[in-house]
Amino acid sequence: MPNNFAYLALILWPLIAIKLYRKKEVIPATFWTIVGGYLLLPVGVEIDFPLIPSMNKETIPVIMAFLGCRYIAKEDVKILPPKGIERNLILLFFLGAIGTVLTNGDPIVVGNNYLPGLSFRDLFSVIMGKYLLLLPFILGIQLIKTTDDQVQLFKLIVVAGLLYSVLILFEIRMSPQLHKLTYGFFPHTWGQHVRYGGFRPVVFLGHGLWVSMFIVIVVGVAATLSKLKMKLSKPPNMVVLIYLVLLLIFAKGFGSLILGTIMFLSVWLLTPRLIYLLSVAIAILSITYPFLCLIDVFPHEQVIENIEKINPAQAGSLEFRFSHEIALLEKAADRFLFGWGAWARNRLEDSVVDGYWIGLVGSYGFIGFMSIFGLMFIAIWKVRYVFKWLPTKRDKFLLASLSLMVSLIMVDQVPNHSENPFFWFLTGSLAGRNLFISKSRLSKKNENSIDSINAGLGST
Repeated sequence: MPNNFAYLALILWPLIAIKLYRKKEVIPATFWTIVGGYLLLPVGVEIDFPLIPSMNKETIPVIMAFLGCRYIAKEDVKILPPKGIERNLILLFFLGAIGTVLTNGDPIVVGNNYLPGLSFRDLFSVIMGKYLLLLPFILGIQLIKTTDDQVQLFKLIVVAGLLYSVLILFEIRMSPQLHKLTYGFFPHTWGQHVRYGGFRPVVFLGHGLWVSMFIVIVVGVAATLSKLKMKLSKPPNMVVLIYLVLLLIFAKGFGSLILGTIMFLSVWLLTPRLIYLLSVAIAILSITYPFLCLIDVFPHEQVIENIEKINPAQAGSLEFRFSHEIALLEKAADRFLFGWGAWARNRLEDSVVDGYWIGLVGSYGFIGFMSIFGLMFIAIWKVRYVFKWLPTKRDKFLLASLSLMVSLIMVDQVPNHSENPFFWFLTGSLAGRNLFISKSRLSKKNENSIDSINAGLGST
């Protein structure tokens, strides 16, 4: 059970956010409000109010970030992204949620549990909950515009990673105790965090897998800035980079170690265009995975056999996940477009929902899946249109690196459920960079056209 301090931390976070927006510029204030809340607030502790989503570590920081941007920093942030495919995808999800409610008014029985049908009261809760989930994306697309904005964001990520590494190292050595010591309870199953004769750190994120994935992004950012010869902190860049790579290894996340290796080697060895092409390939695999499973062409057995050669225990875990995914996908296919709705209606008796994608498909159908995963995919895909307009290799390298990070976040949602406000803010930042580059190009093109007209008029 959570202690009183857990609830106090949630209550105090709005005051911390107000202080941040009064003292700092809008990008650092937004970053520390959203990411600080994600990294530090308690897992699974909620303050419930009638008819609105629960106030917790994911909702309170993003609400305060929006209010801080709009009313303290006086930024002209809107409640939806600018007109375009990103806005349309968000609206599509909301329309799909209406379809989910309309097609799930029937009660069902899952095992020994009787689950009632959905009502329009559930619709409001679903839409508000998913809107708050996507609000960091909406803020990112409006706040992160220029290359300097992206560099500032990257430097903030390195600082956050280095500060958090102290807590991570403590738990690697002493076992994952900080959440219990601070908030009164351990947020997950203890046995899952004993690995290779040591421990996986949990800190305040709920699971060791999410800690490892956070480190992957920090390593990717640090490698990018180091490659561009930008100073990371007081120690030499190479020292910081080696430290972060070792931190990822010691965190003992097998999948995250693979993704981190891909990120590090790509940034260090590939050209910006090749980095971007790799990100597109990963994104395409991620968004088509459910359909490949549905028509039974994804090579599950071959993947398991290859993993078994490296790590037999991990292969067993993967086989367990695949078997549950296939069973859940067969149920999801019965309500293909709109899904079964929330409140565990999408599950089977004793089923395990590990991957974020299968939860989306089962609950909100393939419309819900394509809406949410489509936001990540479109942010990556749009880079191909703006890449040629970037003036320097440095700009291209930064954008390609961010694109690869978002693709790795995307593919991690296949075996895991690691999506969080920080990752959505990062995805929104990529979309914001694309939008700003496109607008700048259009503005420059219009200026050139006006100059040509004026020159023509002058000559006459």
